[in-house]
Amino acid sequence: MKNILLQFGLTLLLLQSCAPKEPTVLQFENEALRKTFSQPRQPDAISVELYDKEQAALLNDPAGLPYFEAVINGQLLTAADPVWVFESQQSRSIGNGGTEYELRYRAATGPAEGLVVLIHQQLFPGSPIVREKLELLADAENRFTLNEKDGELHFRFPQYRLRTEQAGEPQTTEIRIASWNHKPITFAKAGDAPGKSNHMYYPDVRTAAPDAPGDRPAKGPFRIIHNSDWSFGLAYEHASQDNTNGLLDIKKKAEDGRIVDAMQGTKGVFNFEIKDEDFQFLGIGAVAQAQGIDASVQAMRGAYLDGEPIDAQRPYASVWTAHFHHTGPALEDSKALIRDYLLNKICEHPASRKPEFYYNTWGMQRASEELRDVLTYENLFREIEHAADLGADIFVLDDGWQEKFGNWTPNTKRLPDGLDPIREKLEQHGMKMGIWLSPATVDSTSARYRAHPEWVIKDSEGNPITAQWDHCAFDMVGPFQQVFIEDCKRLIDQGARFFKWDAINTFFSDLPGLHHGDSTYTASERRARYEYLLPIYVTEAMRILTEYEPELIIEVDLTEARRVMTGLAPLSQGKLFWMNNGASGYNDYGPYRAQSMRTIPNEFAGIIPLELFTYANYPHDLEDSQDYNIHTSLIAGHGYWGKLDLTTAEGRQEVGAKTELSKQVLPYLTDIAPEAEGKVGASPEIYRMINAEAGAGQVFTFTTEPVPALDQKVKINTENVGAILHTPFELSEQEARLQFTLDQPYASGAAFLLPIGEKGVQITASNSPLLSWEVEAAGVAYHTAGDGVQTIRWPEELGSPTVTGAVVLEKTKNSTHLLFKLESKSGDKVKIKAPN
Repeated sequence: MKNILLQFGLTLLLLQSCAPKEPTVLQFENEALRKTFSQPRQPDAISVELYDKEQAALLNDPAGLPYFEAVINGQLLTAADPVWVFESQQSRSIGNGGTEYELRYRAATGPAEGLVVLIHQQLFPGSPIVREKLELLADAENRFTLNEKDGELHFRFPQYRLRTEQAGEPQTTEIRIASWNHKPITFAKAGDAPGKSNHMYYPDVRTAAPDAPGDRPAKGPFRIIHNSDWSFGLAYEHASQDNTNGLLDIKKKAEDGRIVDAMQGTKGVFNFEIKDEDFQFLGIGAVAQAQGIDASVQAMRGAYLDGEPIDAQRPYASVWTAHFHHTGPALEDSKALIRDYLLNKICEHPASRKPEFYYNTWGMQRASEELRDVLTYENLFREIEHAADLGADIFVLDDGWQEKFGNWTPNTKRLPDGLDPIREKLEQHGMKMGIWLSPATVDSTSARYRAHPEWVIKDSEGNPITAQWDHCAFDMVGPFQQVFIEDCKRLIDQGARFFKWDAINTFFSDLPGLHHGDSTYTASERRARYEYLLPIYVTEAMRILTEYEPELIIEVDLTEARRVMTGLAPLSQGKLFWMNNGASGYNDYGPYRAQSMRTIPNEFAGIIPLELFTYANYPHDLEDSQDYNIHTSLIAGHGYWGKLDLTTAEGRQEVGAKTELSKQVLPYLTDIAPEAEGKVGASPEIYRMINAEAGAGQVFTFTTEPVPALDQKVKINTENVGAILHTPFELSEQEARLQFTLDQPYASGAAFLLPIGEKGVQITASNSPLLSWEVEAAGVAYHTAGDGVQTIRWPEELGSPTVTGAVVLEKTKNSTHLLFKLESKSGDKVKIKAPN
């Protein structure tokens, strides 16, 4: 069994009692944890036990708090009720290396007799992270209703009473990720008003004592409970912004309270109050009890309608949640597990986790008076050639490729031969085709709009709201979701492997007769249910499409307040486009816009893996800030945009060379916690992304004021470093010393730490920047940006090499290596070849 556990990391054990000899519990375990579920054959409670293998300790009191609670047919039903009978379990392998288990229980007696509960558990080899979900089902003979309790929603899953004996006073840490303009910018240009915002969502980390009974749960989506011995975290996969900041552009508020909202994306008249609490659909409780802490995910708003049916056609499901634990109270250890969860566990298909660079046409379009008409074959083919120079892997056609909003076919005037010529051109350069879509937006002149007036979202006065570019919007929580999915499948069939989904906003739909309530419910109730379900329906569309094409990447645009997908739900299927321009604007080729972009990795480093963010910088060499700008995209975002023929061919090639270097090291860095030192605009401002064991990484430095000499010492396994490019360096024992010269305002430096190749040859020092390092069949080659001296470490087993392109100043040896000092000239290619 030990060998099986080591090989597969996970095993399902059926433990037998002595008499009678039939299973009594189900145990799921790996090297980190064991989770035990009772398996009653006669009506009894469902109990759940969490065991931490590292500490050899039980984390929860299985009898202290029911694993789930819901109000069914007007009565409270819990896992602790003695009504449940275990029926079956099944499992499947997950694409990310985990295993999903499904446990089926049925209420065999009581008011909910016949109700089926499905409990989903996802476990991963060696990991303390568990994803879980609850479903309520009914067969054809039964029908149930979900109800409120004392006038409020009451659905709680999961729940654990955590044991806190002799471990010090517990504390909690809440991590929010959707606080619009939570902070002012830390950089500035002439004319900026004090406290100017960066037009983005920020994280907000809050520490507090556990809740008292009756306190409002934390919004999350992460909450960590910790004492001196251990930490336990809960997360839920939904999405909403944290409050109303930036939500409305109120042009008029009438005496009767009507709001006339002119915010781009949802214009209309609304006769209801909009408050912060409206955006907390779920909460994470951590209630102090005499015998522990009651940790739970709770429904707050819109999670169901009072009287919502559960029958054979309409099951009910919680969102996916996750829990994790570790020894000790260190928040950084919790953050490491959060990053692992978001990068490796939450998403089944790895395509969106691969480091790739993209070019998006929107920046080019905003540089033209012909915003959409510029998207012709001639212009696009030229941009494709230029984007290939930059090293782009994906080429995204933004708004304007389509016939019209809601008619997602190629524009017959601009692209009369469809998408095939574009896809074929991209394939010639090894690039994938990306397509922009505005899923909910529909042109009122389209046939689809005329055919489905019941899907058109209206304001409180019965007029269609105006959404993106003053078009109308369809309600996606209904049959339109499937129509949009079919639109996307057709585009996938035409070669699209990347979607950018834009303008999925808080539309306040209260339309009756769709999937969020009929006319027997109030407009307020239907609206709350819609707002809860919208991110779930969008995420489900993403899941269906990535199942249809596993190499598909879906990027969700979160560049404005009121975007409903700001949360963990879309990360279960894709990634997040976080910013258009920030504090800046379009066609800003200088450093100010790059500073806006860099605020994202500066604020989120260590919380959300940077590979899950996208944003685009101008790679142009127009304002002496090309390095400053492209280094910002090499840290994270990995996007370029803008009219590329404004950049010289030499400039594009320089961008492409650095992009290729970054691509060499990024696969080693996706699981690594980046370090950000200094706020954006500081002198210096430093980003370190280092895989110390692999000997790979990248370091970027920025200044607002000149810093003529900036030395950086990086801890790293120097035995595994092949060479360091773009800055002078020296390797010493387990440390790399990097020497940056930032002697101009708004300067930026880069260092690319390349891992050692198969031959084991290293450059251990260079007093001039290396621009290339190639491991060839016969040896190695490099060239530098200036005259200088390099120290080479050559394995003796390769034989005595020949050197061309440099002067050998010194040659020594130790027990395993030959050591050379070479003098090279700027631009000359140095080759070191093994004997034949």
